[in-house]
Amino acid sequence: MITPVLALAAAAGIGLMLVWSGMRPSSSQSAMSTRAAAQQAARRVQRDLQSKRQLSQDAAMVGRALEIHALAKLAGLVAGAVLVIIGAMLLSVAFGVSLPLLLTLASAAGGALLGWWLPDSMLKTDAENEREHFKQSMEAWLELVAQLVTAGSDTHAALFIAAGYSNQPAFGAIRDALAEASALGEPPWIGLRRLSEERRLRFMEPFIASLELAGTTGAGSRQAIVSQVDAARSKSLAEADAAAASASEKMGAPLALIGGAFMMLMGYPPLAGILNSDAIPTGF
Repeated sequence: MITPVLALAAAAGIGLMLVWSGMRPSSSQSAMSTRAAAQQAARRVQRDLQSKRQLSQDAAMVGRALEIHALAKLAGLVAGAVLVIIGAMLLSVAFGVSLPLLLTLASAAGGALLGWWLPDSMLKTDAENEREHFKQSMEAWLELVAQLVTAGSDTHAALFIAAGYSNQPAFGAIRDALAEASALGEPPWIGLRRLSEERRLRFMEPFIASLELAGTTGAGSRQAIVSQVDAARSKSLAEADAAAASASEKMGAPLALIGGAFMMLMGYPPLAGILNSDAIPTGF
């Protein structure tokens, strides 16, 4: 049993070394060839990942290159198998428990699949958190735009000026999208829609559609922006009220339990005195 497990561990260790070599710079020729092989494998995985639009949008949301994500998936694939094989070796050496080779292979395959899937799950979670931060920053940007428009500024100029008020990543992304659209001779809503599609920012669509409608039909752009800001503000207040109500409901049960425990604590001494036979008079 030990020999096959050692062979599996050696193969998995070599794979992990290849992936690690591809992720770190080195100057030696052998290390460079190993790194090139790992990067070639990562590029193959990257080409496969590019066909998955949702994954590409999540990677763009957190500012991560698909090649780096592909290397992380390869590292997770090999590391998952290595950890399972090391666990099987420890059981065999330290406790004398010999697992069947087929079970070891199946467990290693399961660990490899888990290591392959885990980077995607972590990327999705990070992207959702970044989208929530982007949404909050966008609401602040819309507030600034509405104030500038109310003060008499031009609508398109207000978009650029408001985006330059902060160096936060969301403001920078909006500023770059507007600048790219201006450089290409496109209206600002084209750049904003491109940004929304690249990062799957669905909450931007109502404002983009309203801005496009106002720009293409000649409707009041200022009124459209102010109405969108009011709608965003009302939605944020409603979400805050819902979160507060949900928190209050969650606190209801613990408070009831605490109140019940307090009543039991306060009522126990007199009840114990009543039930104590020594405290009950036996005669006059």
